[in-house]
Amino acid sequence: MHAAPPQPASDTIRIWAVVPAAGLGLRAIPAQAQRREGLPRPAKQYWPLLGESLITHTLRALSDVAEIERLLVVLAPDDRDFDTQVDRTGMPRLLARPVGGATRAESVRGGLLALRELGAQAHDWVLVHDAARCLVTSALIERLIAQCRRDTVGGLLALPLPDTLKQQTVPAGNDAAAPRVATTISRAGKWLAQTPQMFRLGLLQTALDLPDLSSITDEASAIEALGHQPLLVASHAQNFKVTYPDDFALAEAVLRARQSQDARLTTFSHIND
Repeated sequence: MHAAPPQPASDTIRIWAVVPAAGLGLRAIPAQAQRREGLPRPAKQYWPLLGESLITHTLRALSDVAEIERLLVVLAPDDRDFDTQVDRTGMPRLLARPVGGATRAESVRGGLLALRELGAQAHDWVLVHDAARCLVTSALIERLIAQCRRDTVGGLLALPLPDTLKQQTVPAGNDAAAPRVATTISRAGKWLAQTPQMFRLGLLQTALDLPDLSSITDEASAIEALGHQPLLVASHAQNFKVTYPDDFALAEAVLRARQSQDARLTTFSHIND
C-alpha cells in the first residue's frame, strides 16, 4: 500500500475543486436523436435547466463554499460553449481550462496538473465533482469537508443502497433474450458512490498515474487501487447524476421545490422583521 506522507499543519492546507466537464453526456440523448443528429451540441452539461445551464447550478453550489480556494472546470480542447452558457456572476473563484481527455481519469489528471500550475501543493485537498450532479448543496459539500479534512485518506459522499439488488443472467448463445434474475445480492453494507470525492492532490495524482485504469470508475476506486480505504460520508438521494432524459424533469422539479421553499422562508423572515 502507498502510505500517505506526513502532512503539514491544517492551517496551511488549502482546498481546491475540480469539475471534469469534457464529455458529451450521450446517455442523456435518446438513441433515435443520436442517429438523426449525430453527436449532439451542446453537450449535456450545457442543456437548460430552469433558466440556467445544468452545469451552472453545479458550479453555484461549489462556489457557495467559502473554504474552496479555486474551482477549476476541465473542458474539452474544442469546447466552444462554456463561456456563452455559464453565467459567472457571483463566482469570482471559478476558472476553466481546456485540458480534458478522452476519459474521466485523463480529464481529472489534466485538472490536477492545472491546479499545480496555480500553486496547489501535494498536501492540499482536492474535491472532484461530477458536472451533472447539479442538485448537490453547499451543506452536503461542507459536511464532506468537515468529515474528511482530518482523515488520513479522504472520502466521498455516498448513499446506503436502498433497493434490493439483483444479479442478471442471459441464456447462453442468445444475447438478444431478455435478462433474467440469477440471484439476489444482499444490500447490507453496500453504498452508492456519489461526488464530490475528496483526496490529497498528491495521493490522487499517484493513483491516476497507475498503468492500468481500466477498472477505475471514479477517484475513490483509484485510491482503493493503492490499497487505501476512503471514508464514506452519508449523502442525500437528491444528489443524483443527471444521466437519462427523464432525469432533467426530476431535477427541475427538485429545483422548483427548493425555490418555493426559499421564497416561503424569505416571506416568513420579512413578516417577523
